[in-house]
Amino acid sequence: MPHRTRARAQALPGTDELYRLLVENVTDYAIILLSPEGRVTTWTEGAGRMFGYDEDEVLGQPLAILYPPDEVERETPVRDLRTVTRDGRCETVAWRVRKDGSRLWVSVVLTAIFDAGGKLIGLGQITRDLTERKEVAERYEESRQRYRSLFDNNPDAVFSFDLDGTLRTANPAAESLTGYDADDLRSATFWSLVAPDDRERMRGLFARTAQGEPGGAETALVHRGGRRVDVRVTLVPIVVQGGILGVYCIGEDIGERLRAAAERDSLLLRERVARAEAEAANQAKTDFLSIVSHELRTPLNAIVNFSELLLDGEAGELSDVQRKHLDRIRGNSGQLQRMVEDVLGYTRLDSGASGINLERVDVCAVADEVAREFAGTLGRRGVQLEVLREDGATAETDPRRCRELLRAVLSNAAKFTEAGRVEVAVRREVGWVAVTVTDTGIGIDESHMEKIWDPFWQAEHPLIRRAGGSGLGLSIARRLAGLLGGDIHVASAPGDGSVFTVRLPQG
Repeated sequence: MPHRTRARAQALPGTDELYRLLVENVTDYAIILLSPEGRVTTWTEGAGRMFGYDEDEVLGQPLAILYPPDEVERETPVRDLRTVTRDGRCETVAWRVRKDGSRLWVSVVLTAIFDAGGKLIGLGQITRDLTERKEVAERYEESRQRYRSLFDNNPDAVFSFDLDGTLRTANPAAESLTGYDADDLRSATFWSLVAPDDRERMRGLFARTAQGEPGGAETALVHRGGRRVDVRVTLVPIVVQGGILGVYCIGEDIGERLRAAAERDSLLLRERVARAEAEAANQAKTDFLSIVSHELRTPLNAIVNFSELLLDGEAGELSDVQRKHLDRIRGNSGQLQRMVEDVLGYTRLDSGASGINLERVDVCAVADEVAREFAGTLGRRGVQLEVLREDGATAETDPRRCRELLRAVLSNAAKFTEAGRVEVAVRREVGWVAVTVTDTGIGIDESHMEKIWDPFWQAEHPLIRRAGGSGLGLSIARRLAGLLGGDIHVASAPGDGSVFTVRLPQG
């Protein structure tokens, strides 16, 4: 037995050898031996892996080779050596630098080594790389600060509660929303913040969220001042390592939004009422004009017809004075008759009761027919009327409405042209038939170009006042042009006459 023990002891390495093996096999730490002056005397494999230097590159080099340049400039290596020499130990956590210039965050312990007589014979340095740990800590701190920034600066109120509903944290927005400071809120429960008439519903919502089911609802909180605050709350569970520890509540003040929605609904209601009133008033106006026009039409027809019978000698011979008076009666009643027709036409268009029957129409024939109606009136004034035609100018239109349209435009030209000429030109264009009515009348001021299409609008001009009329002709013309699938435009200048162009779809 003693023989076996002695043999085992001889097989084990000595203490120095064990120490050497320990130093060589510890690769997660850099173990470095230094001279009393701080120069490298021993370089382990762990040191090589950590700092990137081979042994022959660092033996005899000062310890400062492992310090960042800025630390060398501040003489940090000198101070560390001075501290370990004086105190026997120097411990620090700081930046060091690898051979390739990259930095690493390390824990360093420098220890003085003395011989049996107490003489300093060297220094030992043990270095541990903490870079990864530092990065993890920095990421954690960044995440914590990000959360804190989001929590503190969130414009919405953010509360956190335990599973029993007791409040733990509240951000500044939550304090502002409730009127309580953080200390007062800390003793509150979730449902104690809610208006009494909604607490049961909110208890149920909180309970479901505490079981892992996020939820949201509109409710009202009770402000410290006693007023209700309309909010939208969103509840989500606080999950840590798979377990639910509490509930987050995010509250958004929706009072302004609800007030804006109520105001918008009120405005829409008032708008609908105003529109209905306007439509009713417009219909009443249309009905009134239609009734009055119809009532005027019958006696006017009688006046015109009986005037013509008298002029034709049905009641015997007339003196010159009688004929003159009858001519004036017939002329004025005819003018009034045309005004009534305009009003009736306008009311039919305004009420949408105007049917359109499309067919292939010879626009030149319609233009000739309408021109004949005004030939006598213009001729008596000495105004020349001319119709220019282009063969084959046919349109897909309603013949009766086309006639009314051209009559309205030509009537306008005849009314405001006291001398010179009126020309009606019919021509074909690509896809259209264009009818141009050109006159040498008073013209239209640029500021009135859009107003002339308004119903009952008339410019202040002596000739217009003398000519009279309903002021509906051009308004009717524009509406008819649109109904027939075409359009109407004007070019004019005061004193230079006007050019009205009607375009209808080619047939």
